[in-house]
Amino acid sequence: MRHLRIYRITGQLFFASADMLEDAFDVREIDGAPVHIDVARAHFWDVAAVAVLTKVVERVRKHGSVVEVIGLNQASRGLILRLDAASE
Repeated sequence: MRHLRIYRITGQLFFASADMLEDAFDVREIDGAPVHIDVARAHFWDVAAVAVLTKVVERVRKHGSVVEVIGLNQASRGLILRLDAASE
């Protein structure tokens, strides 16, 4: 059984910092293990930050991992829901 991998993201995430978030995930290192992305100490400010989070989750899932994003604050969750609704 593969051990749970927890990634803790902290700070302000927006267009200028989004690429750093994406670069922090090496799917070869994860190797199909379950993943929690803990964003309890992070804040998502814009569409670029949300898009990178979505891209990371999708990429990790494609490599066989179950991914759960935990700890979203209310404002970040609201932004994600608004962007999701706008894309429909």
